[in-house]
Amino acid sequence: MMQDWKTEERKLYTPATEAHAVHIPKQFYFVIDGRGSVGSEDFHERLRVLTALSEAVRTIPGHGYCPPGFADYSIYPPETLHHAKNQDGLPATFSLMIRQPDFIDNETIDRAFNLIHKERKFPLLPEVAFEEFEDGPSVQLRSSKKLEPAVEAFRKIDHFLLANSLKRRNSQHREIYPGHNMALFDEVVYRVFVEEAQ
Repeated sequence: MMQDWKTEERKLYTPATEAHAVHIPKQFYFVIDGRGSVGSEDFHERLRVLTALSEAVRTIPGHGYCPPGFADYSIYPPETLHHAKNQDGLPATFSLMIRQPDFIDNETIDRAFNLIHKERKFPLLPEVAFEEFEDGPSVQLRSSKKLEPAVEAFRKIDHFLLANSLKRRNSQHREIYPGHNMALFDEVVYRVFVEEAQ
């Protein structure tokens, strides 16, 4: 039976529209850094290489290797980790990423990169890294970009932090895009990383 994040991990990818606390464990990602506007042509070019790598991992048994613990699954949605605003006047930076399944191992990663390299369609492939992140204690909500500007979503988050004696651990935040294709940005999960306020 296929594992599907839309049904099995709803609390992470299609959570409540009101701000709430959540603890995010260690997760594995293909990551590529970017700068400027999310949704630009450069952004989508970077997303294409991550999607191709993710598809290579999902179909790796068809290429002669079955990782221990492999189970068929739906590819995870894209995410961006937004870094602190630049003080140099340059566009803000972000890390674009797609989560990978827990069974992934070094052999799977190497084979996926080799498969994509052979296609020679992705000049940005050398910029991709494999990394693990543990967001830990966080506050998040799901928002419709059509109905609610990002500033309003963060206002809700800030109100929740104040009401629950929490503060941000850093100036980063994560955005998750559970939509598809043309509707990719219709809904966004905004997540900030928190600790108890002193």
